[in-house]
Amino acid sequence: MDYAVRDSGGVRELELRGQLTFEADAGFRQILEAWEKGGVRECVLNLAAVDFIDSAGLGLLVLANNAARRTDVLLRLKHPRGQVREMIEISEFHTIIPCEF
Repeated sequence: MDYAVRDSGGVRELELRGQLTFEADAGFRQILEAWEKGGVRECVLNLAAVDFIDSAGLGLLVLANNAARRTDVLLRLKHPRGQVREMIEISEFHTIIPCEF
């Protein structure tokens, strides 16, 4: 997984790319730590360029949701495509974390 960060007025958009799997765990946790320290009010995970997610990747989204709740950050998912969208819909993650399809 690779990512780019854009900050604008307390809103952080993370454009994730590649695969969201167990191998992304360490990098994803660093992302979460940075936002917990950084005065972010809202975080958008842009999933448009994520081409695969597995159960471990869904677990990372749970970690993100828990971190958001702890720090009063509004978390949203944005533009999941293909298999990623299917996994989010099947697992009903869009009912837990708001998602812009």
